[in-house]
This record gives sequence, C-alpha cells and structure tokens, in this order.
Amino acid sequence: MTLPDIARDEKGRLIPESEQTAVWLLGGLAQVRVPGSATRDTFTVVQHTGKRGYNTPLHVHDFEDEVFIVLDGTLRMICDGEEQIAEAGSTMIVPRTIPHGFVTTSPDARFLTIHSTPQPDRRPQFDLFLDAEIPHAKTLTLPTEDVGGPGLDHIIALGTQYGYGFAGPPPTP
Repeated sequence: MTLPDIARDEKGRLIPESEQTAVWLLGGLAQVRVPGSATRDTFTVVQHTGKRGYNTPLHVHDFEDEVFIVLDGTLRMICDGEEQIAEAGSTMIVPRTIPHGFVTTSPDARFLTIHSTPQPDRRPQFDLFLDAEIPHAKTLTLPTEDVGGPGLDHIIALGTQYGYGFAGPPPTP
C-alpha cells in the first residue's frame, strides 16, 4: 500500500492566533484553529471554550464526520440517542448523518472539534458556517450577556445552507 503523495510544492504553514477566526457561538467561544483552506479542504479544527450549559442542539452533518477531543472539563454527549460522559482526555467520534449534540456539565470546558469529509467532492463546511453571518468575537473571551452571538433560531436556519440539519433541542446540564 502506498500513501497518497502530498503536493511537493506545499510547505508547512504557521497560522498565528491573530489570523484565526473566532466567533461567539451559543454562549461559547469557537476559534477556527485550522481552516479547511489550509488543509486542501480535507479537514477543519475548531477549539471551543464554554462554561457550564454551553451546548448545541441535536443536529446532523450531511457531509462531515466530526471528532471531539476534550482538553479540559466534562461534556455530556448525545450521539444517536445514547448519552456518553466525555471527560478531559476523552475522544468522541461522530460519523456524518448521526444525530448528536453536547452540553458542558463542568464549570468550564475546552475541547477541539475536527471536521472532515470522506467524500472527495465535498469539503468541511464548519469553518465556512462559522464565518457566514456570525459576527466575529471582538476578543478571545466568552461572550457576556450584553454582547453575544446569534440566537439558536438563526443558527438553525443558517445551518441548512451548510449541510447541517436540526434534530432536536439542546441537551441540558
């Protein structure tokens, strides 16, 4: 078996934090650490930071597989109707089209999501989704009550444009 040949004209690339996109998303901070454009559109890496209660509704990704890597804190994950507790050091793999969501149950949490597409004619959409009509975070802090990101209804409507479908309400802590 031979490994795919990486384009010989490409070089490693440093992406300083100042060049990374960050948005306030549903009460948390989502930083696009690696955009799809830096990986030949094969994967995207997003770092999430949130306090207890930071969550997403149950949803599906039509084209992307998603991997959660919990760096700090604890998440309650719902994946295909089953509940899992993901603590620091845990990894959760969510294949595309599987309904899933999470909620932060610890006082604080920090985790990565890696979005990849196994289909050659598709590319990860999550970085594009975050960059579309969602105001960028003014600082790399959690949003405050008076300054936050868009509401859940807006996120659900926007998600349909990027291959994400609403599958149920968000889990609670």
